[in-house]
Amino acid sequence: MSRRNDRMKASDVFREKEFIFTRKVSFDEAFPEIEKIVIEVEERGDGVNLSGFCDSRRIYKNPNLPGEYIDCSNPLCYSGGVRIGSIIHEMVRARSTERVGSTSFCQGYEGSPKGRRRYRKCTNSFKVKVSITYKEKAFTKTSN
Repeated sequence: MSRRNDRMKASDVFREKEFIFTRKVSFDEAFPEIEKIVIEVEERGDGVNLSGFCDSRRIYKNPNLPGEYIDCSNPLCYSGGVRIGSIIHEMVRARSTERVGSTSFCQGYEGSPKGRRRYRKCTNSFKVKVSITYKEKAFTKTSN
């Protein structure tokens, strides 16, 4: 389990979840066409400056990439974060090289210390910028 107050964040929930029709794989296995990726995340809201970061901006590059989720810094938040995996999947499918400024709200909720009561939806937000460089493909012509 991650961090403060033993409240599970989105990456913890994902890590413990079992999938029926698929399996979890490494980033390189999931995205073999990506040569280089830079993910910039700016988080606003509760607990941001308490998270151990100097400010609300985090930068991830290969090989030190986050998992499927980037966790929320709000210490009262359960299952909080933003799903970065879906953004990358969408970009690769469209062969996009840059996505700037997409803002998403935290998917988690604030609750009682043991998580039995939900007080409100977490109000933290994430501004995400992703830049991808794709590997050059060697195209071969086949003849019939």
